[in-house]
Amino acid sequence: MTCRVGLLLVAHHYDAESAGHLRTLTFSAGVPGRLATIGGRSGDEIGHGLRSLHAAAHDAVAVVPLFVSSGSRLVRQATELAAAASAETHIPATVTAALDTSAEVMDILADRARRLAESRARQALMLVGHGPVADEDMADWESLGATVAAGVRERAGFAVVEAGVVRDDAAPEARAAAVAVLRDRIARLASDIGRPVVVVPWVLGAGRLTRECLPADLAGLDVRYDGQPLLPHPALARWVTRQIGAARRLLERDAVPSA
Repeated sequence: MTCRVGLLLVAHHYDAESAGHLRTLTFSAGVPGRLATIGGRSGDEIGHGLRSLHAAAHDAVAVVPLFVSSGSRLVRQATELAAAASAETHIPATVTAALDTSAEVMDILADRARRLAESRARQALMLVGHGPVADEDMADWESLGATVAAGVRERAGFAVVEAGVVRDDAAPEARAAAVAVLRDRIARLASDIGRPVVVVPWVLGAGRLTRECLPADLAGLDVRYDGQPLLPHPALARWVTRQIGAARRLLERDAVPSA
């Protein structure tokens, strides 16, 4: 039996511009959907989203976290909230992976970088992500960044592609240390190659980080930067559709009684 799946797209709380892009993405996914934001505001938007989708005659809900990393503390929080809401309401729900190392995120970053490049084969690209709060999560972010950077280099053809983080929500001393490392890496790349380094935010939506913090972090360096995040981009709609398909298959498998 086909499972009637609703979409609950979970994303960080952003400003009005990015929120508009998120709503458009939610309603273009091909199934009835709701947007739930997390971070920046209190409120049980995830529980409300599950209940409203179930009330609209859906058998189950695909909870899709639109974040750069599945290891994000907000993704972990969203997963816990979805599990609690599912148990309380008896609405079957499954939480998919975040963007992680998907082909779509690499395609978007490659597109953003091409627009800023002068001569890709003789230029370096630095992808700059939000990064973790906790020190123990740095190794996972570094591994994720290395994989994403390799995929972007394959697509965009830059001489060098690296990924770094600024740890924007970490303690001030941790953020300052991360920015110092990032600045040193960018300065080295610019010196080694002799051209401005293209810097692309490895960040979902526009906000304080892309518009204020990163420009200040990059001040005085030889870079090309325009602050364009992942949103909006048609590849995100393709990614959401894939996640819904994966969730439906899992939900339908779990709904089949064991022999």
